[in-house]
Formats: sequence, structure tokens, C-alpha cells
Amino acid sequence: MSRPLVRRNSVASRLMIGTGILALLCFGMTAAISYWRSSQALLGTSQGMLREVARHQASEISSDIGAAFNTGATLANTFRIQRSTAGTSRDSAALVLREQLRLQKNWLGISTLWEPNAFDGHDASNANAPFHDATGRFMVYWSYQKGELVREALHSYDKPGEGDWYLAARSSHAPVVIEPYYYPVAGVDTLMTTLSTPIMEGDRFLGTVNITISLDALQKRVATLRPLDVGQALLLSPTGAVMASADAKQVGKKLTDAGTQAMLAKVRAGQVSSDEAAIGGGDWLRVFVPMRLGKAPEMFALGIMVPKHHVMAQARTLLWVIIAVGLLSAALLSVCLYLLLRRQVLAPLAEAVKVSAAVSSGQLNSRIEPRRMDELGQLLLSMGAMQAQLRAVIEAQDHMASRHDAGEMSYRMDAARFPGEYGRMVAGTNNLVDAHVRVQRELVSVMSRYAVGDMQADMPALPGEKAALSDAMAATKHNLQAINQQILALAQAAEAGDFSTRGDANAFDHDFRSMVEGLNNLMQTTDTNLAELSRLLRAIAAGDLTVRMSGEFRGVFSQMRDDANATASQLAQIVGSIQTSAASIKGAASEIAAGNQDLSQRTEQQAANLEETAASMEELTSTVKQNADGARQANQLAIGAASVAAQGGQVVDKVVETMSGIEASSNKIADIISVIDGIAFQTNILALNAAVEAARAGEQGRGFAVVASEVRMLAQRSSGAAKEIKDLIQDSVQRVAEGSSLVHSAGETMSEVVASVQRVTDIMGEISAASQEQSSGIEQVNQTITQMDEATQQNAALVEEATAAARSLEDQAMQLTEAVAVFKIDARHAVEARRAAPGPAAAPAVKVTTDGRAATSRLRAVVATPSNESSWTEF
Repeated sequence: MSRPLVRRNSVASRLMIGTGILALLCFGMTAAISYWRSSQALLGTSQGMLREVARHQASEISSDIGAAFNTGATLANTFRIQRSTAGTSRDSAALVLREQLRLQKNWLGISTLWEPNAFDGHDASNANAPFHDATGRFMVYWSYQKGELVREALHSYDKPGEGDWYLAARSSHAPVVIEPYYYPVAGVDTLMTTLSTPIMEGDRFLGTVNITISLDALQKRVATLRPLDVGQALLLSPTGAVMASADAKQVGKKLTDAGTQAMLAKVRAGQVSSDEAAIGGGDWLRVFVPMRLGKAPEMFALGIMVPKHHVMAQARTLLWVIIAVGLLSAALLSVCLYLLLRRQVLAPLAEAVKVSAAVSSGQLNSRIEPRRMDELGQLLLSMGAMQAQLRAVIEAQDHMASRHDAGEMSYRMDAARFPGEYGRMVAGTNNLVDAHVRVQRELVSVMSRYAVGDMQADMPALPGEKAALSDAMAATKHNLQAINQQILALAQAAEAGDFSTRGDANAFDHDFRSMVEGLNNLMQTTDTNLAELSRLLRAIAAGDLTVRMSGEFRGVFSQMRDDANATASQLAQIVGSIQTSAASIKGAASEIAAGNQDLSQRTEQQAANLEETAASMEELTSTVKQNADGARQANQLAIGAASVAAQGGQVVDKVVETMSGIEASSNKIADIISVIDGIAFQTNILALNAAVEAARAGEQGRGFAVVASEVRMLAQRSSGAAKEIKDLIQDSVQRVAEGSSLVHSAGETMSEVVASVQRVTDIMGEISAASQEQSSGIEQVNQTITQMDEATQQNAALVEEATAAARSLEDQAMQLTEAVAVFKIDARHAVEARRAAPGPAAAPAVKVTTDGRAATSRLRAVVATPSNESSWTEF
């Protein structure tokens, strides 16, 4: 039976299947990436094409509707210019609007509305006039009704919503496009919008020119757009209302979905919006571009949409071609790979399997001879190297066993000689040997710690038969810790002052028992000696200084007894001296307190007198300061008056100059009037001559005679008026001359006033300076008195402190006497203390000084000096 071409479990079949799957995955990824890249490229190209189409259509639509805005702007400028020159009337302006509407067939109406009295100021006279409302404001509204142009008055222009075409333009001062709305025209609801252009004069709003256009033509135009032969167009208002669409049913509706609102937000910012949307059960590519109508700030959105499947058709075709090529390539590659593997791989692998089976059965002497140096030949070489490594490991273990038998316990196999797992095998053997050696070393280490008194170390519990070692070490540690606790308990009791504690010697044997008994004897001796010392100290604490230590003491305890008895004797002598000195201090303190009391009363009287003097000086200082301030203010007022007077003099000089100029101008006017009188006289003569010539002409010259007569009358009237003006001018000249003389006199008088005020200013300045010097001197005197008062107050305080200190010293002497009275001393020590104490000395009179701190320091020094400094030092 022949073998099948492909065996299910062979390496070749598995590699063939794996290679086929891998090839399919690679071709699949290539197809997916190619499809994705081509799709993105097609989408980008299509969106770019749609943007260009949308921009082109938006430009044309904006241009068409912008023409209406341009016309409105032209009319607004025309009305504004004619208003400023008063060159038009309400009726003529209405006729201009009528002609514009008649020329534009796509317009439905045209109107204008002006602010109150902004057009001609005649609103009141036009109230309730034809084509006006009750306000009388200028308003015109032309529209087609049944094919005829009809003029009407505007209404609801001041109501938000209905009057947005006017209110929005008035508030923004910019052109406005009203949201599309339906309005019946010839009985048919027509979608329309209103374009409002403001009439501005600088920053002043005058009114609006409004053009109403139908959106039917725009709807037809947008509905016929077919981008890429399958697309559609859509025109939206700034709020999302459909102005034109391929679907006529959508026109006039407002789109409020989140996607549309996000798109409108980008359009309002002047950005192009591109997205994908599900419309009618399919995915569409949409591009919306911003569109502005004329100069209106509102942004409209013109969208171009095409089905996504139409754009992606080329990408899908490319995907199927790549998939077909990939499947054929994967199948061919798998078959060729299988045939190659059977010849080049399977035969050498069979030989390698045979060698591996021999090694696994423990035969390390197989002969391996590779016939080639490819990967399979290298596999056979690796099998030979593995066999050699196993033999080397066995030899190293035998060598280490012989070295340990010879007593070389630290010898280990060199694991670095063996690579990989062979090294781990050798290291494991070394670790096994280390574990046994480690137990021995731990025993030695713990015993060494116990030998130096470190009982913290523990022998780890060992498993199995090794447990006997760890148990023996634990018993040793227990006995050592027990004797250590006995010693520690006795030491802590001694440290706490309890020498009655004893150790339990019966709990130990041999040397441990002798150690505890010796410590108990030490505690007994210390307890007896310290009890005797405590008896002496209790007697001293109770005030009995006659008690002394007695008994047999040895060593340091004998020295302690002698020192304690000497201390008690010295203390008895010191207490006697203190009793004598306390009585002396008490008497001296009483005398000091009496003297300080008298000095304190005199110092307080002096301080009161200085306070009264200081108060009087403060009042005097205040009065002088007020006088100085008054003089200073008067000086400033005088300076101000001098400045005002000087300014008045300058003004009078200017008035004199002005009056002189007026006089000269009046003389010139009189001369001009004389010339006019002469011209009137000559005109009268000419009129007479003309009348004579007209009389000569007869009937033909009658009309000319009448004119000449009128001219003569006008000349006579001009002559009379000129004479009257001349008389008035001459009278004015005379009065101006008199005024100039009076003003000149006033100027001289003002100069004298300025000089007088300046003299007064100088005198007031001298008075102010003298008052200031007087105030400074009195203030210095006041400061001196204040300092004397403060010094006296300090002296009084120091005397009071000295008195209080003397009283305190007297009280403390009494307390000291009472304190030392509790001590019981021998009569011998009392007599010695009285002999050693000095007698009382007369206290010198204390002189009151301004330096209170120095006096206090001296007083404290006297009080603090002990009566028997040497005794206290020895104590």
C-alpha cells in the first residue's frame, strides 16, 4: 500500500498547514490595509471634491442674493445723502422704491422704515396720513397683489418676532437676513425671506431698507444639483431651517438633531464641516461650507451629500481582486513547502530521534556522525555535546566525593564549567552538601554566642534525625537563662533599693547553686548597713541632730558611718548659727522699713507738685501753639490775598488793552459806515438819473421808472440807517474811551492794593516766625519738667520697692527663725553659734537718688549676704 501524500501527524503537514494559514493571514492583512488606505484616499478625494463643489455653489448663490443686498445698500446711501441735502420728499422716495421693485421680477416686496423724525422731521404732520400710521414716521411698503403694485403702511415693526427685520438691524447696525418664513402670495404659501439694510449716519441709526425675495428659484436651483451624478444639495439657515433641498417636503422645517447643531456651530465659526450620516437607510458623505449673504453677519450652511457606497465602489473591487490573488498564492506556497520538507527535513530528523532515545535510556556511548552542517547536522552535533556533558557531570561528582572523604569539607564542584541545566544540576549537588555542612557550622556559632553571654541566638529546629542536635541546644539555653534571671532579679531589687530579696538557690545544682548563695550573702550585708544609715537620716529629718551611727562596720561601710556622723555634727552647728543670724536680720529689716516709709511719703509729695507744674506748662504750650497756628494761617491768607490782588491787576491791564482794541475797531466801523453812506448817496443820484431818463422814454420807460423809484427809496433808507449806525458807533467810541480811563484808574488802585497786601504779608510772616520760636522754647521747658516728673516717679517707685523688700526681709527672717526652731541641738553647739554671730549694726540712712535701679541693687545685695558664709560653703 502506498503512503498518503500528506500524513496527518507529520512535521511537513503541520508546517504546510501553518504556512498556508500564515500566508492567508498576511494576504488578509494586506487586503484589509489596502482596502482601508484606498477607502481613506477615496473618502479624502471625494470630500475635497464635495468641498469645492459646495464652495462654488455657495459663491454663486451668495452672489445672486448679495445683488439684492447691494441694491438695498445703494438705496440706503441714496436716501441718506438726499436727506442731508433736503433734496427729496416722502412721495419721491416711495416712487424710487416702486421703480426698483418693478425692475426686479424675483422680488416680492420692498419697504423702508425710518426712526421718528429721522427723515424730514414732519412726523407729526403725517400722523394717520395715507400710507402712514398714528406715529407719522416715514414708511413705505410696496408689494404685488393680483399682479399689481400696491403701497401700504407697515405694521408690527416694533414687536419682537414679527418685527425682527427692523429690530435686529437697529440693534446690530448691520445687514440682517430674516429666517425663512411662509407667506401667502396669490393664494399660494410661498417660502420667502427679508433682507434688511440699515441706514446709518456715522454711528446714528436712521432706518432700514427692506427687500423681500422668494426662495422658490433658490429651491429649484438647489433641487437640480447632482454632485457626482448621484448626490444632493441642502441649504440651511443659521438656526437650522431648511431653505432649499432635493426633498421639497423638508423645505421650511427646522433640523434640531445634535449632529446638525454641531455642524452649524462649526459653520458659524467659519469652518467647513465634514461627516457621515445615515439618511434613508444608507450612509451618506456630507460636506457643509459657510455661506454669507452680502455683508450680513449670519452664516448660512450649504451642504453637498453623496451616497457612501457610490464612493467606495472602487475600493470594494480592489479588495476582491486582492483576496483572490491571496488564496491562490497561499495554496501554491503550501504544496511546494510540503514537498521540500519531506526530502530535506524528515530523514535527518529520524536519525536525531534514534540518538535521543539512546541517551534517555542511559546509554552515553552512542556514536554520532553528522553528514552535513545545516540545521539538522547541528542538531546531531548538539546531541553529541549533550552526551559529553552528562559524562563530565558524573566524573565531577565522583571527584568531590573522594575529596570530602579525605576531610576537605569546603570543596565544591565548579558549576561554571557546565552550561545551562547541567550547571543547575551541579549547583544542586553543591547545595545538598552545603546543607549538611551548614548545620555543623550553626551549632558552633550558637555555642560561641552562649559562651560570651549572648542568649538571643536560637538553634533552628532541625527536621528528622537532626532534631536531637537542636533539642540539646535548647536545653542548654534554658539552664543558662534560668541562672541569668536569678541574677537579674537580685540586681533589679538592689537597684530599686530592696535588699531584702533573696535568690532561690535550691533550684540549681553544683556551681550554679554556689553562685546564687554568694549573691544572697551580699544582699544581707548591704541591707544591715543601709538600715543603720537610714535610722540616722530619719532622725535628722525629724529635727533631732543629736543621733549618731553606732556598731561594727567594715571597709567602705565604716567610712560611710564616720562621714554620716561628721555631717550631723556640722549640721547642728550650722543650724545654731542660722537661729542667731535670723534674729539680727529681723531687727535690721524693721529699721530699714521705717526709714523707707518716711522717704516714700516725701517723694510722693514732690511728684504731685511736679505733676501740677507739668499740667500748667502743657496749657501754656497749647495756647502758644494756637497763637502760632493762627499767625501761620493769617500769613497764608495774606499771601493768597496778595496773589489774588496781583492777578486782579493783570486782569485790569488786559481790560485796558481790550478797551483800546474796541475803541480802534469802533473807529474803523465808523469809517466803513461813512463809505456805505457815500455809496447810498451815489446810488440815490443814479436812481434820480434813471428816473429822469425813464420820464424821457415815456410809456416804454414807465416800468423802469418804478424800479428806479424803488432803488432810490432803498438808497435813502440805506443812507438813513448808515447815519444812525454812525451815531451809535461814535457814542460807543466815546463810552469806550471813558471806560478805558476808568479801567486805567482801577489798575493804578489795584497796584497800590497789591503793595499794601504784600507789606501785610511780610508782617504776618514775622509774627508767625516769632510765635513758632516761642512755641519751641516753651515745649523744651515742658519736656524738661516732664523728665523731672518721670525721675521723681521712678524714685517713688524705687522707695516703695525698698520698703516692700525690707518688709519681705523681716517676714523671711521670722520664717527662718520658725524653720530652724524645729531642730534639736546640744547646748554646746548653741553657745558656739552665739559667739560666732556678729552684733547688730546701726543701719545707715539711705540717700534717695535718681537711679532707682542702683539703689535696689545695693539693697538686695545687703539682704542676700549670709551671716556665716564659710559654714554654708562647708555644708
